[in-house]
Amino acid sequence: MLSENEMLLVAKKYVKEIEQEINVELMVNNDFTIKKSYGNIYYYHAKDYKKHRLAGNGPFLVKNDTGIVIPFGTAMDVDYYIRGYEDGTWKPASYGVWDPNQN
Repeated sequence: MLSENEMLLVAKKYVKEIEQEINVELMVNNDFTIKKSYGNIYYYHAKDYKKHRLAGNGPFLVKNDTGIVIPFGTAMDVDYYIRGYEDGTWKPASYGVWDPNQN
């Protein structure tokens, strides 16, 4: 099991990957972390959010057993994705899952 700090480090590493792709400085907003028994759900935004408006920057889950990151969508409220993840009715796209151990 990953600790809270280890999950946050994975979240920051994931956001750093996105930052490098889009060339905008990003940050994890730890104030809105949703803690679940299976991991934490994080939000992120542009560090200079007045200058950079992001699209498609939905919340993401860091699984506490593996560190795997599962991005949630932006079309629905986060509760939709959480419920679907928990009851097995929503599955992430295979290309959307990010493994910090392979990057």
